[in-house]
Amino acid sequence: MEVMVTFNVSTDLNMANGAQGHLVDIVLDPRETADINNGQGIELQYPPVYVLVQMCHTKATVLETLPVGVLLIIPLCKTFNIMSANGKKRTVSHVQLPITPAYAFTDYCAQGQTLDCCIVDIGPPPTGQLTPFNAYVALSRSHGHHNIHLLRNFEERLFTQHPSEYLRKEDRCLEDMDQRMTVWWDKARISGKTYRHTAQLAQ
Repeated sequence: MEVMVTFNVSTDLNMANGAQGHLVDIVLDPRETADINNGQGIELQYPPVYVLVQMCHTKATVLETLPVGVLLIIPLCKTFNIMSANGKKRTVSHVQLPITPAYAFTDYCAQGQTLDCCIVDIGPPPTGQLTPFNAYVALSRSHGHHNIHLLRNFEERLFTQHPSEYLRKEDRCLEDMDQRMTVWWDKARISGKTYRHTAQLAQ
């Protein structure tokens, strides 16, 4: 199964949020009574001890008894506070493997990656909306148009409107400031030259 890391486990080894790999093996807790190799789905009573993942890209050295690029991922425990219905503050601990199935993923998780080939969906989403920024990230994940295919049609306004009205106004403001600064600098430079010329004549 193809998986993606969902947490920055070890950025030095490229084991970071968005990193991809292939699930090789699952090592169950010794207390489990079910057999994962029976070919049927099972409901685990305890988190796995660890899973082995063949990473697509990693800087890790070869681990003893493991093939090249295979790393182990252990469950992570995260603690956070919640407010119960009666107004009392409670602490909850959540144990989960920091991976998720990755046959498809968002442009946010794909940032910075170069994929051999990909199918991109920039059609209108069920909720919310896409921006040109989303489309740019999605369409620049591979080596040229031969390795990127569109899943369905998209709205033309995605590429005909300004990416952000706020940024457009900010750019215009910066351009106005640049023009005013240029005028001010030209006047100051002329005044400086006139002053130096007058001082030389006085000498």
